[in-house]
Parts: sequence; C-alpha cells; structure tokens
Amino acid sequence: MAKAAKIISALFFLVSLSVLLKVLFLNSYQDLTQYYLGVKAVNPYLSGVIYPPTALVIFSFLNLFPLFIIERVWTALSIIALFTSVYLIFKMYNKQILSSLGFMVLGLVCWSFPVKFTLGMGQINNFILLLFVAAIYLLRQKKSSLAAFLLSLSFAIKLFPAYLILQFVAMKKWKFLLTFIISLFLLSLFAFIIIGPNNNLYFYQHLLPTFLSGWKTDYYNQALTGFVGRSLPYNFFSQSLVNLLSLFFILVSCLVIFKARKNKELVNMSFGLLITLNLIVNNFSWQHHFVFLLFPFLATLFYVQTIKNNFRLLFLLFVSYVWVSFNLVNPYAVPVLLQSHVLYGAILLWILEVYLIWKDSRPLLLSFPAKARR
Repeated sequence: MAKAAKIISALFFLVSLSVLLKVLFLNSYQDLTQYYLGVKAVNPYLSGVIYPPTALVIFSFLNLFPLFIIERVWTALSIIALFTSVYLIFKMYNKQILSSLGFMVLGLVCWSFPVKFTLGMGQINNFILLLFVAAIYLLRQKKSSLAAFLLSLSFAIKLFPAYLILQFVAMKKWKFLLTFIISLFLLSLFAFIIIGPNNNLYFYQHLLPTFLSGWKTDYYNQALTGFVGRSLPYNFFSQSLVNLLSLFFILVSCLVIFKARKNKELVNMSFGLLITLNLIVNNFSWQHHFVFLLFPFLATLFYVQTIKNNFRLLFLLFVSYVWVSFNLVNPYAVPVLLQSHVLYGAILLWILEVYLIWKDSRPLLLSFPAKARR
C-alpha cells in the first residue's frame, strides 16, 4: 500500500511539473522585462522599477546577455529556487522529500497560482523565498552570522519579510540582530556606491513613502487594504478600519510569539506566523507574493502531524491552501466579498498558527521536531 501511494503521488508530481514547466516557453515575462530594460535607464525608478537600490545592482547583471536568454535562464533558476526551498524545509524537519508526502507537496506547489503567477511574470519572489528559508535553516544549524546576512539580503532586495525581526527580539538574539543591521548597512552602502547617490535618494525620498500610503484596489492585491478598498470607499472610516484590523493582527501575533519564545518546538511556527502576518497587513500584497506562504504552510503541516486526532486541523489547513492557491479568471464577475479569497486563506492559516502556538507555548526544551504528544 505504501509503495502504491508513493507511485501515485510521484505520478501526480510529474504531471503537475509538466504543466508548470510550460512557463519556460512563454512569449514574455512582464516584470522581468521591466527589470531588464529599467536598469538601462538613467533613473530606473522613472521607468517603472520599484525595487530598492540593492535589487538594481542584481538586475544590472541581467544586461550581460540578450533578453531571450535571460528569460529562460531566470525562469529555470526561479523553479530551482522554489524546489530548493521546499527541500530545505523538509530537511529542517528530517522529512524525506522523495516520499509520498514529498511528492504530494511538490505536486500541490506546482498547481498553486501564486507560484504560476511568480514564474509567469518573471518575478523575483522565489529567490527571496529561498533566501529567508535558507536563513532559517542555517539558524537551526547554528550558523547565525550567515543566516543574518541572507536575511538582510532578502530584506535589502524586497523589503521582506520585515516582521521576522520581531521573533529575534522575542528570543533576545541581539548578536543576530546586530549582524543583520551591519549586513543591511553594508549592502545599502554597496548599492549606494554602485547605483549612485541620485537613484538612491530618489528611491528613499519619492518611492519608498508610496509603499506606506495609498490603496491598490485591484483584485490581485490580496492584503487587508485590497479587501477594505474594494468593499468601502476610501475615507477616514475605511482607513481607520484598516489601521485597527492591522493593529489587531500585529498585537495578537506579538503576544503569541512572546508567550512562546522559550519553546524551541515553536520557533518555526512563530516564523511562519510572522510571514503570514506580513502578507496580511502589508499596504499591498499581490497574489504572487503569497508564494511566501510556502514556509508557513509546511511548518504548520509538519507541526500538525505531531498531534493525534488531527484530521480537523489538516482539513482546515487544506482549505486555507485552496483559498490561497486558486485564481478567479474573471474576478469582477463575482461579488466583491468573494474577490478576497487569498486573504481569507491567509487569515485562516494565521488563525491556525495562533491557535497552535498559543495552545502549546509551554517552555519546553525539546529538540524540534517532536514526536506525537497528544
């Protein structure tokens, strides 16, 4: 039976992968093209590029080759980064990636719309995912300096995931935080020298403030602001509602991670909670950003597996995955409340994380992962 399940799940993955690999043959990758052409401009930020200066340094290397070559290589490397992230998460939990569960997870990853959207647009998300997953993995390997550098690189390129810093504050990892800050400063200084002061100042003075103001009501914005902005007119009341809801999610998350700060079993769950929080309360979270939920989903899955009689929790986790992973081809043909299905899935995942962490936040000193305890 186990061998048959492994064969079936492997076939599911291969079929899913064959569908996903069609992305290698698209005619264009809109965001990648913008990176490629934008860095050629005197001021890339006037050409539509919105990434921090450190990202511009990376994008500048794209111009060493013709665009059609860059498109294929970038997409192939993005797929590799995605699967490497999954492999590292499995390795954190001493799980076999070449197993029935591993093939099933990989197959579901291939069908996720945020994954397809990231690849189809030529987005940088899978590389950012790999950076912070590798940082968390290295942290567990007690290589905190390298972990801090990788996390600072993730933040310097995409300003994500900012809320992970709260976990290190809760754990009083002051050396890690100092290394993170120094690394971030050095990366920013390097970008300042390479990209030049004018472009750096333009980003920080004119572009960065827009990340914190204004609402984007497109269907693809699945943050709280998108939900409220599509449901209510922009005014003092709707802005106050977003602020209050965001404050609620942030305060509850902080309370939970600080309560669980001494329980080593819950560290990854806390990281996952803060990544989920980041996507919910961001001023905007496009659907392709939700590829970052890969870590919270798997961290929660592996934690739920340690719990006896866990069918309900697994079912809710699967519902959350489905809501996050599908896409409405014609979103404006459905009621406005149904257009925020990705946000609902993220909130359901956040609730599961809060529940599990709060319920089990006892100051245990066991190594992770633990065996079934209940």
